[in-house]
This record gives sequence, structure tokens and C-alpha cells, in this order.
Amino acid sequence: MDKRKKVASSTTNLPNYEGKDTNSSRNIRAVRKLFLSGEKFTARRINELVGFNDARKAISELRHKEGMNIQDIRLSNGCKLYWLAEKGGCNE
Repeated sequence: MDKRKKVASSTTNLPNYEGKDTNSSRNIRAVRKLFLSGEKFTARRINELVGFNDARKAISELRHKEGMNIQDIRLSNGCKLYWLAEKGGCNE
């Protein structure tokens, strides 16, 4: 009997995007870059600057999967203001 080695799938070593399109990782990188600039943003402003409509999801991924210390405070109009806190304390 002729035994052949099973060929690995071409998608075996690709990163796990969990069904996301490739724009998702680009959007998260763009949001990360905004926070690293040191400014404060609302989710609406991030959506305008980056050109997508999922800023809160990107912020959540940066907080939980990448460990960024993104702080927030609720404004009087109900929106949240987000910023990257400095290491060693709160940057309000």
C-alpha cells in the first residue's frame, strides 16, 4: 500500500482573525496610533478619524487583548471620553 504524507492546508499558519476581515486589524492599528498620540477622543471622533463605525470594539480589544491602559470618563452629554493613561498613574 502506498502511503502518502498529508499536505498541510495553505491556511494552517495564518493568524486567527476569528472571521474578521483584514480591515479590522488595520482599524485597530489606526486606533492604537491615535491613542499613542496622547490626545483624548470620543468614540464618535475615533470613528470619524479612522473611517469605520466600531471604535468601542477596537478600544475593548486594545484594552483586553493588548493590555493598553485606556481610561474613560462619561461626559455630561452621555458620551465617553477615552485616553491612554500614562504608565504609573492616571492622566486626567
